[in-house]
Amino acid sequence: LAHAPETMAASRSILVPFALAVIAALYSAAVFVGGSAPRASASLRASSVARAVLPGLIEGTSVATSLQVVTAAYWAVLILVTVPCGFLIILYLQSERTKAGMTPK
Repeated sequence: LAHAPETMAASRSILVPFALAVIAALYSAAVFVGGSAPRASASLRASSVARAVLPGLIEGTSVATSLQVVTAAYWAVLILVTVPCGFLIILYLQSERTKAGMTPK
């Protein structure tokens, strides 16, 4: 039986894409959160010198550094998304203009 494209798209099940989306969401949450509690092991960064420093001093510098990094990241995302999308939009509009000019009237 041959089906029209409209009826084939309407008859597809939404269960498989929904299940994949749920699995991806659960997996990504485990990846970003770490999936487990942190281990209580001594590292090189947890030395007695680092414990002797005042907590406010360390927090202040890391906050300032993180804000600088976040600002640069926002600009990078803005430029790296806007420029390619703008290029693709211009390319599409020019190709449509060329196609419209080539069709006989």
